[in-house]
Amino acid sequence: MKLINAVKFNSQLKKIGRVLDKNMSLLKKLRRQNKVSKCAEKSYSSLQNNGFDFNYHIHIESLVDGKLAIMCYEEGYVLEADGVKLFPSSSS
Repeated sequence: MKLINAVKFNSQLKKIGRVLDKNMSLLKKLRRQNKVSKCAEKSYSSLQNNGFDFNYHIHIESLVDGKLAIMCYEEGYVLEADGVKLFPSSSS
């Protein structure tokens, strides 16, 4: 029974890793397109239409202005009333 549970757990971990990798990839793609600051609503739609899963993230950072940056590895975003704004990347 323990082996079956370990296999299921490893399978779930791999699935979560794939979702997080895809989310990070989509955030990087959006950053490269440099359209984020122009229209946050389109950024949200673009992420959603390309399969971004807003339920998966690594951690959340509190910002000075009280907003929350939702992080997916080194990429992150802030949910705004009008959509998504990218959080400054540590690799920028």
